Amino acid sequence: MSDSPTSPSGFGNVTRHVCSGLARRGHAIDIIGWQASGEAIAWEGCTVHPVRRQDLGADVILAYLQKLRPDVLVTLADVWWLTFIESPFISSFRSLARIPWVLYFPIDGDLGDELLPPSWVRVLQIVDLPVAMSEYGARVARRNGIEAELVPHGVDLDVFRPPTDRAAAKRELGYEGRFVVLSDARNQPRKMLPRTLDVARRFTVGKPNVVFHLHCDPDDPASRSPEYCYDIRADVEALGLEEAVRFSADMSMAAGGLPLERLAAIYQAADAHLLASLGEGFGLPTLQAAAAGVVPLAADATASAELVAGHGVGLPGEHEVLDSFGLRRTLIDLDETVHALETLYRDESLRHELAEAGVRFARRYDWDAIVAEWDGLLRARVPALQETVGETGRETRVTLEATGGDDPLASVRAALPGLLGAVSVDVGVIERKAGELALDVWRDASSAAGRQLTLPVTLAPAVGLVRERVTGCVYLASERDASVARALARVFPGLSAWSSTQFTLGPSLLDGSPIEVKVVPGHDPARDRHLAATTLALDLAGLDHELPWLAASFGVPCVGVESTAGQEELWPELTLRAPDDEAAFDRAREMLVDQGRAQAACAAAADRLLSARTALVGKAV
Repeated sequence: MSDSPTSPSGFGNVTRHVCSGLARRGHAIDIIGWQASGEAIAWEGCTVHPVRRQDLGADVILAYLQKLRPDVLVTLADVWWLTFIESPFISSFRSLARIPWVLYFPIDGDLGDELLPPSWVRVLQIVDLPVAMSEYGARVARRNGIEAELVPHGVDLDVFRPPTDRAAAKRELGYEGRFVVLSDARNQPRKMLPRTLDVARRFTVGKPNVVFHLHCDPDDPASRSPEYCYDIRADVEALGLEEAVRFSADMSMAAGGLPLERLAAIYQAADAHLLASLGEGFGLPTLQAAAAGVVPLAADATASAELVAGHGVGLPGEHEVLDSFGLRRTLIDLDETVHALETLYRDESLRHELAEAGVRFARRYDWDAIVAEWDGLLRARVPALQETVGETGRETRVTLEATGGDDPLASVRAALPGLLGAVSVDVGVIERKAGELALDVWRDASSAAGRQLTLPVTLAPAVGLVRERVTGCVYLASERDASVARALARVFPGLSAWSSTQFTLGPSLLDGSPIEVKVVPGHDPARDRHLAATTLALDLAGLDHELPWLAASFGVPCVGVESTAGQEELWPELTLRAPDDEAAFDRAREMLVDQGRAQAACAAAADRLLSARTALVGKAV
């Protein structure tokens, strides 16, 4: 159970190769595909079954287990996604039917010292056979007391291979005579595509022969969510990168992406591959790049580090930020990344040397070899696991009690005719226990030192005034700031604005109707709470004389002009000599795409504010 084999995702790629490969080796394979709908279909010797209302299959897994009676349930998913498999009905059924659970899992970050959230450890302890996909993941699992098997992802060496003539491959894409940097990364938050564009903006200066090819769907549904509302086309235009950045033609997540042969042709035209993501559980594009003789660059952290060692470039981090579980996430150093690309751009012999080393490295990851590992692992371990699961099942004893009225478990019970005869179920126990693991996950996420990483960036709220900031909420001191806000709204379509004065922000991009900013008068006691919930403040006219000081108190990045008292003193990096829309946009965008720099700017402003107040107290004394 995972992404469907036709899904244009990393998980989909793994499902496709592993399942079809195992089918060729004689295994009967049923796939519960998260993107599948309608009726079950035959595919490459397997059967692909659809999910229903719940994307991860929580409402169908029990019925499928009952109907199919598999020898083993293998799931490819993040550790914390599938807690519902441990609900009493499903776990009792698995025990009685002797169906062990194998979890093939990524680990793309840790809490520090390679520790994991306690709820993740509990999931891995419950799983009958945890299987890591990277050396990093297996090492972290061991650090947390979990002995996991290790089976890496693979690459089709018949498809992803060095071109016989890279110049000809470039000509096919219209890149003749150009240095091509490829980034094969989905348009979603973790991949940090705005950071890739920041690198492109710096590196392409004075280099008309450089092109950044982004293999992603600019209209990916993931880019229109409360956590990630980002128009990458508008960002490319705003940064003046129209000539330097290209997107894969016809790339659409909804349409199933591109055939691997077309994708491989793009790799063969590239000189370097850049993955700017916050962390990787494996990083298939990095491996595919190596196999195609393309020099990979990725963060020298998580699984990416082992996939670039010796044949690519491990990029140092500029900042480390914490996600909602408190996991450490790496923002690659922009200057170091540009420097690495500059070295590869200037040194063709180095590119050739690293490319050859990458091809040698990738040979050990051929999909045939990886499928053979899966075949051997399943044949060796599943029979013994079935006996262990069966023993557990015979000890299962729970008591069924009538509840009367609406029974939220009726549909689940209906999926178990004749199977729970040996097991009676206490509804109260189920209602308490079925969500325990999910509740543990929620507790870990809500109690962690970090917070959900969003784009535009949402910083931690100011202590005492508000519980949360409003993602994409911008304070405009006057109508002078409206043009910058409009430019930002094109890149971040969900942006909202408020002010202490009334004016029109401009026409709606949807229907052309005027957009009025929300007004909170300066004398209103609620103004401080609104500012504390804001993610960015603008004052190009220098009209709000309290703003730099309040913004420093509330941790709100403040872009303003030096004529405003306190602006340059508290926010030197965000201070303009004179009103300038382009410069203001650049600084504002940086605060909305770079959480590390936004946090650093706010922390420095708070320190300067404290120093200023201390100095005033000293003078008064």
